[in-house]
Amino acid sequence: MNGPTRSGVWITVVAALSALLAIVSVQLFAPLQNLEKKLADIRVAALAVPQSPSDQIIVIALDEETVSQFAYRSPIDREFIANLITRIDTAGAKAIGVDVLIDQASDSAKDDQLYSAIRAARTPLHFSFTSDSAFVTEPQLDYMRSFIPADMRMESRLLSDPFDGLVRRINPGGFVADGKIIYDDDHPPSFAAVMASYLDAPLPRRTREIAWRPLPSDGAEPIPVISANYVSYLPPEMFAGKVVLIGAVLSMTDRHPTPLSIIDDGDRGLMPGVLIQAHAIDSLVSGAPEPVSPPLLTLLLVAAFTALGVLISQLRKGLLFNVALSLISLAGYWVIAIAGYGYGIGMLPILMPSIAMLLSVWMMDLVIGRGERMQRQFIQSTFSRYVSPAVVDRIAADPNAAAISGEKRLATFLFTDVADFTTMSELLTPEDLSDVLNSYLDGACEIILRQGGTIDKFIGDAIMAIFNAPLDQPDHAAAAVRSALELDAYAERYREECNARGIPIGVTRIGVHAGPAVVGNFGSSQRMDFTALGDTVNTAARTEGINKYFGTRICCTQSVVDQAPNQAFRTIGHFALKGKAEYTTLYTPLPAEHDEDAEEAYREAFALLEQHDESARPRFAELHQKYPDDPLISYHHQRLKDGEVSARIKMGAK
Repeated sequence: MNGPTRSGVWITVVAALSALLAIVSVQLFAPLQNLEKKLADIRVAALAVPQSPSDQIIVIALDEETVSQFAYRSPIDREFIANLITRIDTAGAKAIGVDVLIDQASDSAKDDQLYSAIRAARTPLHFSFTSDSAFVTEPQLDYMRSFIPADMRMESRLLSDPFDGLVRRINPGGFVADGKIIYDDDHPPSFAAVMASYLDAPLPRRTREIAWRPLPSDGAEPIPVISANYVSYLPPEMFAGKVVLIGAVLSMTDRHPTPLSIIDDGDRGLMPGVLIQAHAIDSLVSGAPEPVSPPLLTLLLVAAFTALGVLISQLRKGLLFNVALSLISLAGYWVIAIAGYGYGIGMLPILMPSIAMLLSVWMMDLVIGRGERMQRQFIQSTFSRYVSPAVVDRIAADPNAAAISGEKRLATFLFTDVADFTTMSELLTPEDLSDVLNSYLDGACEIILRQGGTIDKFIGDAIMAIFNAPLDQPDHAAAAVRSALELDAYAERYREECNARGIPIGVTRIGVHAGPAVVGNFGSSQRMDFTALGDTVNTAARTEGINKYFGTRICCTQSVVDQAPNQAFRTIGHFALKGKAEYTTLYTPLPAEHDEDAEEAYREAFALLEQHDESARPRFAELHQKYPDDPLISYHHQRLKDGEVSARIKMGAK
């Protein structure tokens, strides 16, 4: 086979494999599939072309104003529902759908009235029904069977996406057997299917996406909603010829997240079930296209972008140029796909064409520069064992990043140290010491790297880690605190395991401090380290060491607390470290499962201490008696016993 022919074969193989991998990855890999859905949700929620409200469906809302007039909220007053049905029945509605489960008895007289109203109705009338054991018990199901005739039942269950819990699809109802949907008394057609059939829509034979009716340009409701309290005052023409739905529109009941929640946290985002049913009915009746890309169009776009990726690679300008040009092309396509939806161009796929293009560029680069790629992989696989993978990736992507230079940037530093490690090391054989230390460091480093930190160095059993370097990490302080809490839990478990085996490993003390430092590669032409220099680093190290004075295991400075607003902390005190005139406030972070009552009591007692209030002494004595194992309470209790009534503490050592 000659060169050009062989090249053509490789190009064909790369193109076909790229397209196939793009399709399979989005279809089978749940996070990608969910991201594609989210990109569609954004367009549906924010960019859909306005439409006039539905003139075929109307919702009667059993709202807060409605239920407030009754002695109980649940079950909803059966007499009231009966009167609603009778009123709408005489108004000439096309069909009535009641999205209320009649699954238990209430007031017998009112139950009888509803029972009679159901059987007296001349308008087609249907009720929500489900035999799903996840929603109703057997006694509830028996009650529904006796109350609602079989030909008036509709499957009410909504289909939630298993990945994010959003309701996107229409449930056809029934159950599937031999690839077909079968209906029976306990498995009727769905609410949407039954109600849509009265507006001449055929029963759906599969699940399909809900085409959410957009908001009208005047801001009205896309599906008209009327409070049930006003039905008796409205003219019959309001309901004549329409499908009328009755259901709860309450603040806390029967709410379901929808794709519209991506921009709306109100009724459209967390939508009442009856309104979701209304949108589903409207989808079936209007014939609006599903908010997904047609399969044929998706395949054509995947093929087109795969070919474009191959063409870009044939320019042979290098991987960086190829990726840059690909990203520019994809950015333009994303703008068209997203913004264009607001101009009626339909739902275009985003991830499949994008992945196909990037895969084709990458795989063509593999074919064109296999030797260079293997060398790069060798560098990454070799040096990743010695330095942070983030540093390796930066050096591999940009050799200039390895220059011996530094930059000043804000960062958070985390120091750890194992108490009495030297004493323990003298009691173990070198082999046992190596096993204990390596196992401990493996677990600790995995936590730090998972939280985005960079392992700067090991000093025996101690670890120095940097957050927000060399790569930007917007939540670096919060990430460092999360890492510290997870490290603390891990180290305590590890210590208990070792102690149970007779290995006297001590507690791990952790210090966290944030501030400016010079970060970069420092060293000689023969050897260099990626590290940080400055007073911030020194303060972080001192913060770790200060834990031993008051028995805590994690100590954070004010700069860390200021940048982690969602984390709960306990104030340790205001300290003047040796060699420093100014006082700094130190804190210890609280795990998510902390005792809030204990923390509130501590805060109140500490506030008295800050005010030099003598009543802090009995308050801390009381806390010490209640929480004798709390080291920080014990620390302040002892200080108060020694005559100190202040939150300011002068340190004599570190």
